[in-house]
Amino acid sequence: MRNNFLKILLVVSLLFVSACSNRKIAQYKSYGMDYLENANYDEALSYFNEALRLGNGEVGNTQYELLLYKAECLFMLKRYDEAKVIYETLLSIDKNNKLYNELYNNVNTITTLVEFKKAIDNEEIDKADSILLSLKELGLEHEKSVMFNQAVLYEKKGEWKNALNAFNYYLKQYPGDEDASHEVEFINAQLYNANN
Repeated sequence: MRNNFLKILLVVSLLFVSACSNRKIAQYKSYGMDYLENANYDEALSYFNEALRLGNGEVGNTQYELLLYKAECLFMLKRYDEAKVIYETLLSIDKNNKLYNELYNNVNTITTLVEFKKAIDNEEIDKADSILLSLKELGLEHEKSVMFNQAVLYEKKGEWKNALNAFNYYLKQYPGDEDASHEVEFINAQLYNANN
């Protein structure tokens, strides 16, 4: 009889703790959403992290939702690689979820663009060429930053005429871009010096 009473008391205690924990998770989620809506991403992220921690590794709709909010905060904080990992995790659970796929593709595109720019800045020409091919396969060759950085890549390779053509084409699409105009002046000077 005493053992049954202790078992019942344990179950009631666990239910009470679980209910309190669920309320706390909902409260932290609500705080996080308020901060997210007000573009205070660091604060929102801390609340979403705390809500996930309180979940003790539970898996369910609330945790998936918290992960989406957390990834959004990371994305807005330009912590793209971390956001990408969360989207990959969500896709491993539900690979056919359209929202997860769309968000993953967005962050994957941005991380690829960042890698492309870094490779060019670090003069890793072969890597930049490889990433450029990936961007073209994604259909992004006419994206503004891809066009600009492709022209810079030609310039870094010393392909002055290709660089000039790429910058002129870019300027037709985005007239008034001062950086591109300066690049055209620089390249024209290089071509003039090479011919004289």
